[in-house]
Amino acid sequence: MSDQPSLFATQPAARGGGGPPAAGERVIDVDIAERMEQSFLDYSMSVIVGRALPDIRDGLKPVQRRILHAMIEAGLRPDRPHRKCAAVIGDVMKKYHPHGDASIYDALVRMAQDFQMRAPLVDGHGNFGSVDGDAAAAHRYTEARLSAIAMELLDGIDSDTVDFVPNYDGYEQEPVVLPARFPNLLVNGASGIAVGMATNIPPHNLGEVVDACLHLIRRPDATVDELMAIVPAPDFPTGARILDTVGIRDAYLTGRGAVTVEAVAATETRSGGLPRIVVTEIPYQINKRTLLERIAELVKDKKAEEIRDLRDESSRDGMRIVIELKRGEDPSRVLDKLYRLTDLRANFNVNFVALTSPNPGDPPQPRTVGLREALVAYLAHQRTVLTRRTAHRRKRAAARAHVLEGLGVALDHLDEVIALIRAADTVDDARAGLMARYGLTEVQAAAILDMQLRRLAALERRKIADEHRELLATIAELDAILADPARLDRLLADELAGVRKRHANPRRSRIAAVTEAVEAAGDVPAAVVLEAQPVTVYVTAGGWLKSVPQRRTSVPNTHPRDPLVAVLRATTDDALLLVDVEGSGYRLGAGDLPVTTTRQRGTTVAQLIGEGPGVPLAGAVVLGSGGGTVLTVSANGLCKRTERAEYEGRTRAMIAAGVRDDDALVAVAACEDGDHLLLAHSGGLVTRFAAAEVRPMGRAAAGVAGLQVPGGERVVAVSVVPGGGDDGREVVTLAADGGHKRAPLAEYPPKGRGGKGLQTGVAALAWCGLAADLHVLVGD
Repeated sequence: MSDQPSLFATQPAARGGGGPPAAGERVIDVDIAERMEQSFLDYSMSVIVGRALPDIRDGLKPVQRRILHAMIEAGLRPDRPHRKCAAVIGDVMKKYHPHGDASIYDALVRMAQDFQMRAPLVDGHGNFGSVDGDAAAAHRYTEARLSAIAMELLDGIDSDTVDFVPNYDGYEQEPVVLPARFPNLLVNGASGIAVGMATNIPPHNLGEVVDACLHLIRRPDATVDELMAIVPAPDFPTGARILDTVGIRDAYLTGRGAVTVEAVAATETRSGGLPRIVVTEIPYQINKRTLLERIAELVKDKKAEEIRDLRDESSRDGMRIVIELKRGEDPSRVLDKLYRLTDLRANFNVNFVALTSPNPGDPPQPRTVGLREALVAYLAHQRTVLTRRTAHRRKRAAARAHVLEGLGVALDHLDEVIALIRAADTVDDARAGLMARYGLTEVQAAAILDMQLRRLAALERRKIADEHRELLATIAELDAILADPARLDRLLADELAGVRKRHANPRRSRIAAVTEAVEAAGDVPAAVVLEAQPVTVYVTAGGWLKSVPQRRTSVPNTHPRDPLVAVLRATTDDALLLVDVEGSGYRLGAGDLPVTTTRQRGTTVAQLIGEGPGVPLAGAVVLGSGGGTVLTVSANGLCKRTERAEYEGRTRAMIAAGVRDDDALVAVAACEDGDHLLLAHSGGLVTRFAAAEVRPMGRAAAGVAGLQVPGGERVVAVSVVPGGGDDGREVVTLAADGGHKRAPLAEYPPKGRGGKGLQTGVAALAWCGLAADLHVLVGD
C-alpha cells in the first residue's frame, strides 16, 4: 500500500462523485441502467416528435413547418421576388430551429424539387439538384419563395385556427401545426428515420385525394375499397408505371406494403432497321446516373450483350434514355431483362407512420395508419380549423358591431355628447361621463372619443348604420355554421373543391393491371410494345364488348333487349372509358379485348377487370392520347364535360359523373370546345348549342342544364356536331311509331344552352340526331 495521500482526499468532491458532498449539495444515488434507459427514451421521443416524423394533420416535419412559417413571416409570397436561401436559413435558425444550417437547407431544397414533391411547396430559383443525384448549389447562390400551393397550407394561420407555442428560447411564438387546406401528407408523402422507427409515405394525386375527402364527408363509413376506387394508387412526380399488385391494397389497409413501379419505355426502329429502346420515365427516387452506370456494367460484364450503345438524351423537355440494340435483337426481351436486373423496375416500400394524437389535447405519438385513418384525421383537423376560424371571425365581427352600437348611441344624442365632452376637464373624465350617462362600455366610449368630425355627416351616419346591419347578418351566418355540423361540412367540402380547382392536375403515374396468376408466380412481365391495330369496339347496354378488326364491316349480332350504346373506332393501344347510368366509370385498354367477329357475343366488363356495372351502361368513349373532354348527358337534360386527363391512370370502378337520385345518364361522348351539341327529348323538342357553353368540371360534378325537360319526358338522343358547322349535314328524326324524316342541320340553328328547344314535328320522339350517328342504332 502506498503512503501517498489519496488524490480525492486533497480536493473537493465533484458533483455526483465519490467524495463527500460540498456544503449545500446533496448526492442522489441512481441506478445507471435505469437512468440510461430513461435518458435514451427521452432522446428517442425528442427525435421522433421534434425532427424525424411528419404530423398526420399537415404532413410536415417540424423543420419544414418552421421554414414555411418563417418564409410567410418574411413576406416571401408567390407574387413577391425570390430571396437568398441563406437569409431564409438564418431566419429559421435564429427564431425557430436550434440545429445546423445544413439540415435546414436540405429540407428547403427538397420542398423545391419537383422530382421529389408531387406539389412543391417552395419555388426555387437556381440550381436545386437533379434526378441524376446532383446536389443543390450552396445557399449563398440559390433563392426561394413560397409556391402558390404552399399558401393553402398557411391560409388562415392569422385567424386563430391553430395553437402557437413559445420557441426554443421563449422570444418567439411558432405554430404547433399549420391549417393545411389540402391533405399534404398524402399529396407530397414523407420519409424519415427516427430512433427505432421510420416512415416512408408515397406521394399521391391532389385531385384524387381531395375527391376521396369529399367522398368521406358524404359517406363517413366509406371503406378502404371505396376509397381505392377514387385513389387507386400513389402518383409519383417522376411518373412511371405502377404495377397493380396486392401490395397497394395492403399499404392502404394496414399502412405497410410494397408498390412495384417500373420505367415507361417504348421501342423505335432507326433507319437501316436497327432497334432501340427509349426510356422516358423512371421509378420514383431512382438516381438516373446510377441507373445508367448499372446498365453499362451489365454490358461490360457480358450480361446484356444485346446492347451496342447507351445514351442519355434528357433535356429540359423531358427524360430520354436511348438504349441502342444490335441488329435482329428483340426489344421486348431486352427490356424484360433490364427490368429484372436494374432499377428500371423497383419497389417502393410503404411505411405509413405519422404523429397522431389518440384524443384531442393528447401529446402526439407515432402510429402506423392506413389510407382511411389518414383521411379521417385530416378531416377532423379541418373541422377544427374551420370552427376556430369561424369563431374568430364572429368574435371580430361582434367586437366591431359593439363599437358601431356605441357610435350609433353617440350620433343619436350628438349635441348632448358634444356638450358632455366639452364640459369634461380630461379625456378620462369624458370617458367616464359617457359610460355613466349612456351605459356604454370603455371600448365604446373610447371609440366615440376617437371618432373623426367628418363622421358626423349624414352620409357617414348612414354608412355606420348599414355596416352595423351587415355585421349582424354576418354574425347570424357564422352562428348558424357553428351550430350546425352539416353546414360546417358543406363549407369544408366547398373549400376543398376550390383547392382542387386551383391546383389539381392529371395523374402522372399510369397503372398497369397484372393478373392474379402472374402475381401468384411472383413475377411481373415487362410491357411488350406491339404495333397498334385498328379495331371497331361495340359496347352494349348490358356490358358486353367485342373488338372487331376494322376490315370487317358486317353488322354485329345484338340481342333486342341489349341494344348498342357505343360503336368506337380505336386502336389496340387506346384506352376506353365505359360509363353506366349511375355515373360509375370503368377504364380498360382496347388491346385487352379479345379480337372476335361481329357474329360472336364478345366478353363482359366483369370478365375483363373482375367487376362490372350492376346497372346498364350509358355509353363509352375512346380516351386516346390527346386532349379534349368527355361529355355526359342525363335523362333530365344535365350536361357535363370533363377533361380526358381526369380519367387517366385509373382502373376498376371510378366516379365518372355525378348523378342525382331522380336522374340517370343516357349518353356519353367525346367532344371538343369547337363542337356543337344536339339534345332531344321524348316530347319532340330538340336544342342545339356550343359545347364551349358547358365548362369543364370535375369527375364527380352532375353538370348544368343543357335542355329543359318537362315532367314525364326524358332525353332520348345526343349528337356531337364536330366543328359546329352545318356543312350539308342532315338530322334524322325517328318517331316512336316507326315514322322518320330527314332535315338539314341548318334548320336547327344554335339557340344557347338551357332552352326549351325547337319543334321536330314529332309528338312522341324515339331518336333525333345526325345521320352519321345512326350506326349506333344498327351497328357499323
